[in-house]
Amino acid sequence: MSTETELKLSFQAKELPFLLEHPLLQTTGKKQKLYNIYYDTNELTLMHQGIAVRERKILRKLLLTLKMNHSNTGGLSHRSEWEAPTIQGQFDFQTLVDDPVIAQKMTLLSPQLMPIFTTDFTRRSWDVLFRGAQIEIAIDQGTIVTRRDGQLYEQEISEVELELKDGNPVTLFSLARVLSRRVRLHPSADSKAAMGYKLFKDVKPSPLKPPALEINPKSTPLKTFEKVCFECLNHLQINDVGIVRDDDDEYIHQARVAMRRIRSAIKLFSPVLPMNFVNQWNSIWRDLANELGDARNWDVFCSELLPHLKEAFPNHQDIELLEKFAFDQRAKAHNQAVASFSSRAYSVKLISFAEAVLSLDTHPEVKNRQKMILESQSTAEPIVEEDTQQFATRLLKRKHRRFMKEVLVPNRNLEQSHQLRLDLKKLRYSFDFFMELYSRKKISPYMKSLARAQVLLGQMNDLSTAESLLAKRNLSHVDIAQAWTMGRQSGYLSMMPKVLSSLTDLKAPWKA
Repeated sequence: MSTETELKLSFQAKELPFLLEHPLLQTTGKKQKLYNIYYDTNELTLMHQGIAVRERKILRKLLLTLKMNHSNTGGLSHRSEWEAPTIQGQFDFQTLVDDPVIAQKMTLLSPQLMPIFTTDFTRRSWDVLFRGAQIEIAIDQGTIVTRRDGQLYEQEISEVELELKDGNPVTLFSLARVLSRRVRLHPSADSKAAMGYKLFKDVKPSPLKPPALEINPKSTPLKTFEKVCFECLNHLQINDVGIVRDDDDEYIHQARVAMRRIRSAIKLFSPVLPMNFVNQWNSIWRDLANELGDARNWDVFCSELLPHLKEAFPNHQDIELLEKFAFDQRAKAHNQAVASFSSRAYSVKLISFAEAVLSLDTHPEVKNRQKMILESQSTAEPIVEEDTQQFATRLLKRKHRRFMKEVLVPNRNLEQSHQLRLDLKKLRYSFDFFMELYSRKKISPYMKSLARAQVLLGQMNDLSTAESLLAKRNLSHVDIAQAWTMGRQSGYLSMMPKVLSSLTDLKAPWKA
């Protein structure tokens, strides 16, 4: 058995000549034709268990491979792998696999295995020494083919695989950044097996919300921050490909959520992070989120507020002119979002952020802090480093107290309401990271109360944003749409005291 650590990056086939011109790829490499058959049961038992079985043909040589997926973070995957020569259709897992439990399970399943899809591609590969690490660079181009309902379906493969043979995994991201000098290499979470299964099952891409986080309460805050960041990157990468396709507005919303969560994590964990890291990446993620701001604002206006205006004022000339203006502005904003998120610069930022996060434990500020903690152990007052549970509770208590002070502000105006919404959102994001650390019985009512208040504050913010969008028409008078928007804001503002009164007795989940 070997453990495979690799970073997958997608690219456009037309950019291959530019990639091959990179100085690191000027030495003589290998070129192979690889044909693979992937097997599974009729119920796709292996897919559901994160296992891939394939037969790989290289010239006259046939290899049987079994892979088990352990983790995939920001395009970086870790898998256990067994591979050995075989005869087609003979799945000798007892000889292949040195783990008796896995070997027995696979042997029992082998009579049920059948071909699911194939991959047929050309691989160009180079073994390089990069910053002290041994890395294989592989460029794969070809197709995935499967049969569904009697018809053949295929999908293009154009990807770079950087496999770590020896060294630090952070060097994979460093190398990816260097290779991106002239070509957009975008971190990809899907293996060829994952792409094949999606093609076989005819899975249509769709926007995804962030998954629940599993946090180890005894882990160090720095390690927890790393886990949070990569989970957020996974969420972002699942949705950013949809922004480029521009076929569902929800992709933009979820991408913005992912980037706001990253910023929230950077601010929340800032006590254990280097100051230059906090300042640099908080600004970068803020700017990236802002590049989607106009598209998201016009999406909300066109899908949520404009229908109310059309219903309130049917066939009104002002509303008809507004509708045309709004959809024109929305189209322009979407075009800007597509251009930004399909750019090489965006992909380089993703790669660089992952590289920076994985390098945190070697940062001078972090090493000095760890050295100070270590040296204090021989003194009369040793420094005790907090674990994630202690760190989270201390910071969440502070955020909770600050928010409760904001809730008690009397006679709140629109600007103060907007600030309260931002504080509430930051509090909710902070709790989202640490949900599993507290009793569900205690945290559920807390989060529901925050969510109810956030709905009203969000509606008020949508109206405030709409007012700004309407002002872009540069009208010389207040028209019917602006008057309606200001009236709705006043109505929501009058509802504020009642909604916020439900938060005054809010019990934090760490209290008995």
